Amino acid sequence: MQREYKQVIFTNHAVERLQLRRISQDMVVATVRQWEKKRDEDDGDTQFIKTIQGREVHVVGYYLTDEKKWLVKSAWVRGEDDPKPLLQRLLAWVIGLLRGSRKRR
Repeated sequence: MQREYKQVIFTNHAVERLQLRRISQDMVVATVRQWEKKRDEDDGDTQFIKTIQGREVHVVGYYLTDEKKWLVKSAWVRGEDDPKPLLQRLLAWVIGLLRGSRKRR
């Protein structure tokens, strides 16, 4: 992913979250430019909300007046939990198998 995409700048945190949450930069740009709901936050950030392909995308950013670009700080999809790391999922699967074998005895 790029740090700047279609005149929108992404923090390192935002890039990490987009990758983790399977949100494309195009989805973020569409949410910022064609939002359905917009909320100004107390700290000066703005939250944009748009439903894309049945997913309610939330984007938090701050307008950089000098550069005339949005700086995206984070993004998520309402109702979707972050995926667990592969090792954690694998361990849970193994533990589930072990518990299942004990119940059969």
